[in-house]
Amino acid sequence: MKKIIIVISTIVLLMNTPVFAEEAGHAHEEKAGQHVEAGHGGGHEEEGAPIKLSPEQIKQAGIKTLVVQHQAEKRVVTAPGIVSQNGYHLAEVTALIDAVVDARHVRLGDKVKKGKRLVTLTSSALAQSQADYLRAEAAFRTSKLDLQRLEGLVKEKIVSQARFQQAQSSYQAARANLSAAKASLSSYGMRNRDIDALMTTKQYGKLVLRAPSAGTVTADTFHLGQHIAAGTRLMQIVDESSVWVEVKLPQSQIEGIHAGEDALVTTKTNKTSYPAKVINVYHQLDTTTRTVGVRLEVQNPEDVLHPGMFVTAEIQSGHGDAEVSLLPEQAVQRQGSELIVFIEEEPGHFERREVEVGKTSMGLIPITKGVAEGERVVVQGAFVLASELAKSGFAVHNH
Repeated sequence: MKKIIIVISTIVLLMNTPVFAEEAGHAHEEKAGQHVEAGHGGGHEEEGAPIKLSPEQIKQAGIKTLVVQHQAEKRVVTAPGIVSQNGYHLAEVTALIDAVVDARHVRLGDKVKKGKRLVTLTSSALAQSQADYLRAEAAFRTSKLDLQRLEGLVKEKIVSQARFQQAQSSYQAARANLSAAKASLSSYGMRNRDIDALMTTKQYGKLVLRAPSAGTVTADTFHLGQHIAAGTRLMQIVDESSVWVEVKLPQSQIEGIHAGEDALVTTKTNKTSYPAKVINVYHQLDTTTRTVGVRLEVQNPEDVLHPGMFVTAEIQSGHGDAEVSLLPEQAVQRQGSELIVFIEEEPGHFERREVEVGKTSMGLIPITKGVAEGERVVVQGAFVLASELAKSGFAVHNH
């Protein structure tokens, strides 16, 4: 036991000697140096230094820039609106002849392409018209062959000119009857290819109604075996790739709003915004509400906006006198109590800049202080820069 205590005491004394302590310090510094090297070259740049990115990093972060230009500040009217169907993209599928529903090929809510089979009808009146057409076609072929035969004979003076003229009259009458019979079938909704195929298909009395345009089946008001009178609507198909938004404004706010003006529509639920255009300003005042209707058209490729939804509409109503720098709202980021943007001082070098702003409207925010005209500002990907800057770890040099 005494030997163990003596050995431990000797080790402690050696560690406290200057030489041993110096070597331990060098070892600690060497280890720290290795740690710094592993951390991208010695830690983070001091606050305010530019963020330097390679072209690959810029592409990966989705960063896009815009040269700042002064422009007249926009006057904007904000009002509630209701989404409605685009009436120009709405198609009614109607029975044009008395018939019975024989088969259904789509259901309510289905998305269909133009020409898609929707419903098959059976009609005795259609069968009669098809028979008339086939008789007219047979008479036309006979008169045509007769006329072609007589053309050669009249040149050889084997038949009289009067006989040839009679054959011409019969041919013209047969052609007119055939055209009338075909027009009758077309008026019932038969396509030319279906009419031409009557001789081979022999599906008399059958009428297939097809989608007049691509869209979604939004109305479906019939049953199998149901007798349908001519003029009855069977289905409604709506192309919802664009919708309308109906807005009502008081007379005092309508000045400066014209067809073609830009607008922005924002949903009440998830606050998502969609660009829109004014397509119509009503010429009649609502006598009850004393308001003027304004119709907006909104592209709806993701099928998010549906008829009946309440939205908020911002409509441009001209320009003010003051000129400001307008940037997309996402270009401005908040860091603590400060609002900042990122300026690209030179290719790949982004500088943090504190700014003062005005009121956001139509997705654009006026910059009142902090950015000069002609500077290049990050308008897409600023959130990525701000997030990495907040973590103080985005300044990576790739050479």
